[in-house]
Amino acid sequence: MSRISIRAVLLGFGAILLLDALVGAILLAVFGDVFVDGKPENPITEAVQATGAGLAFLWSSVVLGSVTTAAGGYFVARIAKSYPYFNALALGLLGAAFGLLFWPQYPLWFNVLGLLLVVPATLLGAHLRAVAARAHA
Repeated sequence: MSRISIRAVLLGFGAILLLDALVGAILLAVFGDVFVDGKPENPITEAVQATGAGLAFLWSSVVLGSVTTAAGGYFVARIAKSYPYFNALALGLLGAAFGLLFWPQYPLWFNVLGLLLVVPATLLGAHLRAVAARAHA
């Protein structure tokens, strides 16, 4: 366990959550008409749920979520400095566990794809950091 920096993993997880919230808000603005003033609360909730169930929204979430996860892996590797892949793996496993909390909200294919991509995405981010560090050395 001494190879894993808990601080780096938690900071990376926080960064991913912030990036994902930003990406989610942008996707809702792009794929749904939910930011119109004057709508009663219930239709807005229904519009958000309908947008979140749309195929274009879900596929965009998979792609952009993988990018934010890779960015989190890069960030963790940069903060931890040593054992970048172990730290990225810990981040990926934390992300997978967190994703299980939302399992009932999304289609099965989306959940399975998310579980399959989260660890490789964090490891890709750590690898990109390792390559960048070697290039600057």
